[in-house]
Formats: sequence, structure tokens, C-alpha cells
Amino acid sequence: MNLNDFKRLIRPLQNKIFLLLGRAILKAIDNSEGTQKIRVIALSGETITGMERFQEYGFETYPFTEAEVAAIFLNGNRSHGIALCVHDRRYRPKDLVEGEVAVYTDEDVTTPFRMQMKRNRIHFRRSDKEDIDIDTSKTEDIGTSKTEIIGTSKTVTVPTEININTIEHVINSPQISLGGANFAALKAIMTEDMIAIFNNHVHSQGNDSNGDVQANTDVPTTTLVVGTHATSKIKGA
Repeated sequence: MNLNDFKRLIRPLQNKIFLLLGRAILKAIDNSEGTQKIRVIALSGETITGMERFQEYGFETYPFTEAEVAAIFLNGNRSHGIALCVHDRRYRPKDLVEGEVAVYTDEDVTTPFRMQMKRNRIHFRRSDKEDIDIDTSKTEDIGTSKTEIIGTSKTVTVPTEININTIEHVINSPQISLGGANFAALKAIMTEDMIAIFNNHVHSQGNDSNGDVQANTDVPTTTLVVGTHATSKIKGA
């Protein structure tokens, strides 16, 4: 067997190896099944339909057409391809530094819209330039006012969304108002109960020098009065 015979013998295997990997251009997406199916154009106008697109568990994307696809073809069979990666250089952010990670969409190109894990903090970018830093404490700017209605349910109304850190929650706002009939009733009950406890409390005098138990003191001679000694002022009122 000469060299030409050997080349002719291994050519089918060589062709399959060449066809195992490929690049293509995304042309259509079927997102209705358990696995996303795509149609791509590969090689010299080769159209491949029904290609499965594998994605990491817990992370799902729906890319734009004309994005680039990296695919493998099992046993070199062009009708059995699996898309491993879809890359779109039109929208990829280029301002990250080493070690950072970002979740972004095409909107990030025109107006800031991105969740970015920067060095030691998480940065959430959107059109209003809101910045959320998660560390040992949390500072929150919520606009000009904050209103809370406390009853059978709790409603919080703010001009922008609220993000709460479990370690500490600090609200920077010109005014915080807690109001409503339910809160007023709750405040009155708490005030009356506290005054009643004070007005009726006594002190134990313990034992005398002979070891005999002494009677408790009388209630205070000066008492508190509801509406006179209890303030109704709240911060910002």
C-alpha cells in the first residue's frame, strides 16, 4: 500500500473529523419545545434545521438572529448538530475588567441596562443610573418621601424599587410618615397599656432585719394621664 492508497483509505474518517465542529449563523429559533431548536446557515450556504441548543441549567436566553453559533455534530453527521454557544458581538459589553461578570441584553448598548458583579459588590445599571452595592450595610435612596400603611397588610409606596440587605437597612429620605387609622389605633392601645403599667406598678421591699417579708410599696402617688403625658408627635410631622 502506497501513500496515496493510505490517504484514500482514511479520507472518510478525515472528513468526519473535519465535520465534527463548525461555526454557523443563526437564522431562526423555535422556543416552544423542551429544548430550544434553531435553524442555522453553515459552511457555504448549508442550511441546518432542528439543531438543538443546549443551555446551562438555571440560565435561559433567547438570542437575536444573525448571531454566531458554535456547534458540534455527533459522528460528523450534519443532520445531528448540537449548538453549544451563541455569541453576538453586536451587544457584548466591552468595559468589564478582569474577574467581573455581567448579565446583559441588547438594551445595554443604547441605555444602561445590566446586572454586573464588580469587585466586592454588585452593580445594577439601568436608565436612571441606580447603583446597588451589597456589603456589610445597605444604604437606600428612595426619593422625596416614603409612605407605609400598617394594618392587616403592609403597603410600601416608593418612586423606585426597594432592595433590602438582611444585615442592615438604612433609608435616606427627607421624610418618613407612618399613618392611617389602623396605626393610630395601635398607637393609642400601646400608649394606654404603658401608662396603666406605670400607674399600677409596685416595688418589692424584700425582708427586714429579722428576716420577715415586708409588704410591697404602694402604687406611685404621681401618675401619668393619657393625652397629657403621651406625645403624638412623629418624626417629620
